[in-house]
Formats: sequence, C-alpha cells, structure tokens
Amino acid sequence: MKMKQRQVPLVLRQEEALLRRLPYQHFKRKEIEDSIGKRWAGYRGEQALDYHLDLLPYHQFRILHDVRLRTLHKNFQIDTLILTPQVGFILEVKNIAGTLHLENESGQFLRTHNGVKARYPNPLSQVKRQRELLKIWLHLRGIYAYPIHCHVVISNPETLLEFENEFSIPITTLTETVDRLKEFVDRYKSRETFNVNAIAQSLISEDVPYHPNILSSYSVTSSQVLKGVMCIKCKEYSMFRVRQSWECSSCNNRSRKAHQLSLADYFLLFGSTLTNRKCREFLGYSSPGAVSKMLSRMELSYTGATNTRTYMMPDNIEKWLHP
Repeated sequence: MKMKQRQVPLVLRQEEALLRRLPYQHFKRKEIEDSIGKRWAGYRGEQALDYHLDLLPYHQFRILHDVRLRTLHKNFQIDTLILTPQVGFILEVKNIAGTLHLENESGQFLRTHNGVKARYPNPLSQVKRQRELLKIWLHLRGIYAYPIHCHVVISNPETLLEFENEFSIPITTLTETVDRLKEFVDRYKSRETFNVNAIAQSLISEDVPYHPNILSSYSVTSSQVLKGVMCIKCKEYSMFRVRQSWECSSCNNRSRKAHQLSLADYFLLFGSTLTNRKCREFLGYSSPGAVSKMLSRMELSYTGATNTRTYMMPDNIEKWLHP
C-alpha cells in the first residue's frame, strides 16, 4: 500500500522555473541545465523502482516515497521507505550508467563510462546515515527495537556492477530487489510486530518538504529574473491582458490560463506567499481589482481581509505547470 506517493521533486520544478526565467546569455544556465538533467535521471530511476515495488503484497507492505524528516537539528531524506509489521527497509536508488566499482563499504564509489572514470558519493555510507537518523527519530517517539535494513538499488538496466566483495548492505538491480526484500521479510515473520500504520502516519505528519531558496542556491538576484507572462507557443515574455484572456504581442497566440504558469514560477522562485501587489509586479499587470478577481478564481487559500490578502502556494503546483 502506497501511503505517500512519489511526486516530481519541488527543487526540480524550482530549477526549471529558474531556467525559464533567466536570460539566454546568463552564465548560470549551463549549471542549472546539468542539475535538472541529473535530477530527472534520478526521478526516472525511482519511477522504474516503483513499477517493481507494485509486485509486493499489498496488505503487508506500507510504502512511503520522498520522506524528509528532521531530528537532532538535522534534516535527512529517504527516497523510498518500506514498512512491514516486523521490519522496515530504506531503499536508496541510483540511476547511473556505465560500470560501477566499490572495493569496500567505506571506499570510493567509482563509475567508468565512455572511458571516463568519476567518483560518486558512496551510497552505502548514505543509507547508513539515513538509518541511524531514522532510528533516532523513532526512539524519540517511543518506538524501540524496530529493525531497519538498508538497500541500494541500481535502476539502470545496462549498468555493470563490478564489486570484489559482498557487503552487509545489498546492492542489487531492479529485477533482484523485490525478491531480496521478500527474503528479508521471511526471516522476520516470527518476530515482534509493530503498528506500521501508526508509524507511517507519524512519518507523513512530520514530513518536511524540501523548498530551498533557489535564487540564493545559484547566487541569482531577483533583478536578473525575467518578469511577465510567458507565451507557451513562442516562449517570449510578451503576453498582455485582453479582457479575461492573454494575447502574445510576438505571435498573437491567445490563452485564458497563461498566467497560471507565471504564478507557479513566482511561488517556486520567491516563496510560498503572494500578495496582489507582488502579483501585479511579476505579471506586469496594473489593475488591482482585475488581479484580485483573477486570484479569487484560482481558489487559493489566503489570510487577511480583501484589500490585504496574502495568498498561499497551492499544495499541488503541478496542475499550474501545464496550462
């Protein structure tokens, strides 16, 4: 049972928004493009794992994706957390092409691809740290002795694994992963049971989504961000309001919902709140009354009276990204 669905990472959508809003000649574009490519590769690797996890018995397994928690003043994120009444699993997914080499659990994790050798963070060290922090998080909530196993999953089917030793933490391909999980569960079937539904609900309630200040992360100032409403057809920020629609002065394309993507960009780049004045400044639209009506039709949560409302970022920003 999937108790927390996997979604496109918010930081990925933030980077895409920043890339849309930077001039073509901006020196940070290449760095952002590279990061977006890596994040999409990672997300697709996690999606590939999800296909195989659907083969697990529905009634026994509780699956939570992208859980980010805080304990001991530290944040930590788990790609996939699987809970059963007797044992839990942390799965770290790596979508890496080429040949992978790891001499020992604390050694260098190397990838050779197209004749180029590169070093990556050791995934075994990563999941060990996640497990220790998760155990602390559980202990602080009175949950003791719940066993947690780590597992590293290589999602790229063409990757070659060249490991000289067996490790205490399994490193498997996608097709092997489900069988290995079932083997572990069988070993624990006679052990003490825990209320995994209660544990899962506690995890979900304390999940802290990652919403960084993306401008600061890339040392981009707000003055460098392009403002206005982007035309989906020609990609120019040249749309102007005509009654209840938007028209592009460059290609004459018209859209009633073009402002949705622009407001999504605002929330992704500048924070989770929006005022009428900030909206007008960002869209390049001068009518407070018309903007107020436009925002009210978008059914956003808000605080404050009519003239001083502060609107909140929607829980599902995805619906605005494809107007």
